[in-house]
Amino acid sequence: MEEERQRIEQLKRGEEAALAWLMERYGSDVLRTAALLLKDRYLAEDVSQETFLTAFRKADQYRGDGALRGWLLRIAINLCRSRMRRASWQRLFFRERMDLDQEADGWSGWPGSAEPGTTDWMNRMSLREEIGKLPLLYREVIVLYYFHEMQTAEIAAILQESEGTVKSKLHRARKKLKQQLEEGGWEYESSWGG
Repeated sequence: MEEERQRIEQLKRGEEAALAWLMERYGSDVLRTAALLLKDRYLAEDVSQETFLTAFRKADQYRGDGALRGWLLRIAINLCRSRMRRASWQRLFFRERMDLDQEADGWSGWPGSAEPGTTDWMNRMSLREEIGKLPLLYREVIVLYYFHEMQTAEIAAILQESEGTVKSKLHRARKKLKQQLEEGGWEYESSWGG
């Protein structure tokens, strides 16, 4: 925690070493979040870079009242939202689909390694596809809750919404995801909590 405070002060002074530390420490979280929300690897990489540049330029706006990771994820989510508003859906549909399992820097292990072609691997691929089909407002809460293991209060702070709204979105997202998976014949998980 003390190291993080020192790095934040360095960041506020504009020291590039602090930016490198920030990218090393939180880069995979930011990239994973952007990729899951945008469903496009190349846009996700752009948003990830833009997130860190924004954090570097606006480091003085970080008040320290929340987790640094949460602040970065809020920036990334807002940038994703902005990209989604600007991009035409047609252009998104024709882009190459991202292949998360071939990514060497942390993607192949989500949420654990599995041999391609196995039932476990097929279930994970199906789950990724179904999460990608959810509307953005539901993908956001699913990604933050399950992939980043955040509590609803933390998610509410990041999304700048009430905790009740986040709980409602999470409930609806689980219900919609469960329905999509059942319609697709996926019966891997029996207790969705929704």
